[in-house]
Amino acid sequence: MTVPEATATGPWAPRRQRAEALRGRHPFAAEVLTLYLALLDVWDEAWDAAREQRPDPGALAGWAAGNVLPQVAEATARAGPAPLADATRRLLEQGAAAEPLGAWLAGDQLPPVERYLARAALRAPLQALDAGAACARDPTPRGGRRCPLCGGPPQLSFRAHTDEGLVSGRRRLACARCGAGWSYTGSACASCGETAGTRRTVYTERREWPVVGRDGGGAAGRADGPMFPHLRIEGCQSCMRYLIDVDLGHDARAVPEVDELAALPLDLHAAELGLSKVTPNLMGF
Repeated sequence: MTVPEATATGPWAPRRQRAEALRGRHPFAAEVLTLYLALLDVWDEAWDAAREQRPDPGALAGWAAGNVLPQVAEATARAGPAPLADATRRLLEQGAAAEPLGAWLAGDQLPPVERYLARAALRAPLQALDAGAACARDPTPRGGRRCPLCGGPPQLSFRAHTDEGLVSGRRRLACARCGAGWSYTGSACASCGETAGTRRTVYTERREWPVVGRDGGGAAGRADGPMFPHLRIEGCQSCMRYLIDVDLGHDARAVPEVDELAALPLDLHAAELGLSKVTPNLMGF
């Protein structure tokens, strides 16, 4: 298992650079990525504050509700879609916006807006502190298809770059709650554990030329190439769930968390196939 990247200046710079690049490249993802970029500013400050103040893990929900949630609400009002901004404002006015944070740490299911607020307010503190201790109330077993650190569900899978052009890197899952990554077999569904190849299907964009090696024959640099040569849908017919898989061997510039947010056309296609994402991402897709 690996904990999320962290440096003395915070772990957010690569995400910001990638989000800015993809926002300029994919107009359909501009709204999502604009809000994500606004949240990165919040997370940068929250990460520093959490490392400096070291709140007790058992009190993290309350700390984040007081120190991070107001900034999340302000960023959402400034950069988010109007329906989400309005729903956030109503929850704050009702005094009901803090409760979902504790529920998210405990592993409870939440409605979309509450889930967004909990994830956005807790993302940086969980990455800065001991996510396992903060999520100790969650009874979910650790390991396997769940995060070994906090017990959170997988958000996506990704494969690291290797020097072997014909060989994919080992599959890893990324936690939807704390962002940690861990190894998981490439021959089983990350939702239900199905191993039968006839029940698991991979969907990629159609290519108009033969693909040899993991660089896709230069697909990423072709004007007529696929939009997402490094992304694919990994679906399961047993549980009807899917994940977006990010192959860094096809695009070493990719940042899995950011590229998954921009993969809206793949999410739409998965929905047309009757598949539901294992865990909706931060923006609810």
